[in-house]
Amino acid sequence: MASPISVLILEDDSSSVFDLVREMKANGLSPLYRVVESLQNFELTVLEEDWDAIICSTHAPFQLEIPHYLKFLNEKNLDIPVILLSEPEDFHKNLTYMKSGVNDIIDRKTLLRLTEVLERERRELVYRKEKNTTETFLYQSLKEIQLQKFALDQANKVSITDANGIITYVNDAFAKATGYQSFELLGQNHRILKSQNKSKEEWEKIWETIHKGNVWRGEILNTKKDGSIFWVDTTIVPFIGTDGSVFQYIAIHHDITDRKLAEEQLTHDAFYDNLTGLPNRALYLARIEQKIFTYNIKKDGYPIVFCINIDNFKRINHSLGNEAGDKILIIFAEKLKQFSDKDAIITRLGADNFSILMNHLLSIEEAVDYAYRLFEYLGDPIPLAGYEIYLTASCGISAFGLGGKEADVLLRNAEIAMFHAKSQKVGTVAVFNQAMQEKIHFQLEIQNDLKKALNQNEISVFFQPILDLKSNQIGHWEALVRWRHPQRGMVSPAEFIPLAEDSGLIVPITRFVLEQTADVIEEVQIKKGYPISIAVNLSPQVFYDQNIFHWIVDLHKRRNIPYASLQVEITESLAMKNLSETVPILSNLIDIGVKVALDDFGTGFSSLSYLEKLPLSILKIDKSFLNNVHVGSKESFLLVSIINMAHDLGYSVVAEGVEELEQLELLQSYQCDEIQGYWLSKPIPFPDIIPFLDQFYQKETS
Repeated sequence: MASPISVLILEDDSSSVFDLVREMKANGLSPLYRVVESLQNFELTVLEEDWDAIICSTHAPFQLEIPHYLKFLNEKNLDIPVILLSEPEDFHKNLTYMKSGVNDIIDRKTLLRLTEVLERERRELVYRKEKNTTETFLYQSLKEIQLQKFALDQANKVSITDANGIITYVNDAFAKATGYQSFELLGQNHRILKSQNKSKEEWEKIWETIHKGNVWRGEILNTKKDGSIFWVDTTIVPFIGTDGSVFQYIAIHHDITDRKLAEEQLTHDAFYDNLTGLPNRALYLARIEQKIFTYNIKKDGYPIVFCINIDNFKRINHSLGNEAGDKILIIFAEKLKQFSDKDAIITRLGADNFSILMNHLLSIEEAVDYAYRLFEYLGDPIPLAGYEIYLTASCGISAFGLGGKEADVLLRNAEIAMFHAKSQKVGTVAVFNQAMQEKIHFQLEIQNDLKKALNQNEISVFFQPILDLKSNQIGHWEALVRWRHPQRGMVSPAEFIPLAEDSGLIVPITRFVLEQTADVIEEVQIKKGYPISIAVNLSPQVFYDQNIFHWIVDLHKRRNIPYASLQVEITESLAMKNLSETVPILSNLIDIGVKVALDDFGTGFSSLSYLEKLPLSILKIDKSFLNNVHVGSKESFLLVSIINMAHDLGYSVVAEGVEELEQLELLQSYQCDEIQGYWLSKPIPFPDIIPFLDQFYQKETS
C-alpha cells in the first residue's frame, strides 16, 4: 500500500509538477499535493495543512524568493523541510541555500533521489517533533523528579554519564549504533568513540556549557568499534541536584549519517566532474587563483594553463554511442594524469574539453614542447568495442602575464587559443595572443548581431538560377542566405554561416529559408505557371537534430507545396558522417519526391565507395574543377570521368561556378546536364525572379 505524504510544490511548469508526482507514485508514495506559483499564495497555503515537505523550483521567479519562503517559515515557527529542485549545473550556486535552512537539493533532470530525500526528511521531522515533546517534558519535570530513566526514549539513542563524564547507562539503540556491547561502554567516557570533528578547545567549551547547567546541542562525528564512522545530532541535558550542582547528564542522540553523507555528496558534485572525478571548472578556477596568489607573493611557480580538446570526438560518440564516448573520456583523463607531474592540476571543463594547470615550466617554449610531447603520449591506440581508437587533440596555451593576470581570464584565453588551434589544423598547439582575442570579439559581435537580424528583417534569401543544357530551360534554382548588416553592409556567408551553426541560429535561419522558398514556389509556379524547383542547403545540425523530413512534410501539408518543387543540398562531409543515419533520411526524402543534391563534390571525402551507397538525385561539381580546364588537359579528363560516373549511378550533374562561354560549351560537349554561375546570373532577390524568367523566355522565343 502506498505511503501518503503531503507536499507543497512551488513550481509554475506543469510538466515539471507532473514529473515530480509521477516519480513519487512510482516509488511507493501517495502524494497529497498543492501547487502554488507566488509568494502571496504560499503564505496562505502553507498555513492550511500540516505539510510533510515543500519542494521549491530554482527557476525564476522562485529562485529570488527562496530567502522569503525560509524567512516566513522561521517567523511562523513552522518546521517543514524545504527541498530545492535544481539544474545539475547550478548545484554549487544553490548550495548556499543549505546554510540558510534548505534541507536538500534534487536534480530536476533525473529526480533519482526525490523519494529517498522525502522519506528521510519526513522521518527526521517526526523525530524532531517527538524530541521537542520529550525535551519539553524533561524541562518541566527536572525540578519535580530525579529519575533519569523517565527521560529515556527507546526510539532514540540514549546515554547517561555521571558528573565526571563516566558512562553509567546506555540503551540498546545507542550500543548497537556504536558497535560495542553495553558492558564495554559502561565505566568508560565518550572518548571511547573518538569524536573526529571536535577539537580539544571545542570539547572544553561544551563541558563548560553543560557544567553550568545549560543544555548543549550539536552534531558529533563518532567512530564505531570497527573503525567506521557515524554522525549523531546530540542534545545533552544536565540534571541539577538540590545543592545546585550537576550530578549527571542525559544525552539523546539521533543518527544523521545519511543526511551528512548526502550533503558531502552534494558538495563533491558541486566541485568535481561525476564522470572522471576531476575538479570541475569552479574548483579549477579557485586552484588557478591560489597559484596566481602564490606567484605574486613569492615570484615562484609560473602559472601556465593548457586547454585541450579531443579532435572529432562527436564523430566517435556518434559512431560508437554515448557509453563508448564516456569510456574514451575516462581513459583520456587517466592518460592526462599519467603523463602530468604530481603538481599539475587537471580538470574536465565539460564535454570533450580538458585543462591542465602547470607552474614549474619556465617559458612558453617549454610549454609548447610539453604539449607536443603530451600529444605523442596520447597517440597510442585505445582498444574499445573491437576497434582501435586513435585520438588526436588540439591545445591552446595561456601563460600568466600576456595571457591574463586573473584566473577566469587566463582560462578563457587558453580556450580562445585552443579554438584558434582547431581552426588551423587538428593536432595543433597555439599560444594565446591579442589578435586571437580581437578575432573572437569580432565573431561574438557578429553572432550577437545575427540573433537580432532575423527579427529586424536583415536576413533575406536570394535565388540563383540553374540552366538545363539540353532543354535550355530554367527549372531549378538554389536558395542562398544573405545578411545586410546595418553598419557593416553585406556580411559574407562564409563569416556568418559557421557562427550560426555554432550558436544554433542555423535552425531558425533554415526554417526562414524554407518559408521564403515556399513563397517563391507559390508565386512562380502555382500563380504564374513557370515550373520551378528550389534547392535549400542543410547544415548537420538541421539535418540530424531537427529532422528535415518532418519540416518538409509540414510545409507540404500547411502550404500545399509540391514535394517535387523542393530540393535539399548536403555536403560530402555531412553525407558520409554517419551512413547508418544519413541513408534512411535521404531515402525518405527521395521516396516522397524531394530531390537530393550532393554539393561541392570533390572538396570533401570524395570516396567512390561511399558515393555508391548514398541515395542521391543530383551531383554538383565544385567550381574548382573548372579552373584551367581545356580540351585534352588532365583536368578535362577528370571532369569527363566525374560526369560519366554520375550518369552511370543515375545522377544528373550540375557544374557550379560557370562564368565564361567557353566553360559552358566545354561542359555541353562533356554531356553535363545543368550549369550554375555568373555566366547565367548572379543570385537575385525574390521580386526579380519572374521578370528574369519573362526576359529569359522572351529571348528564347524571339
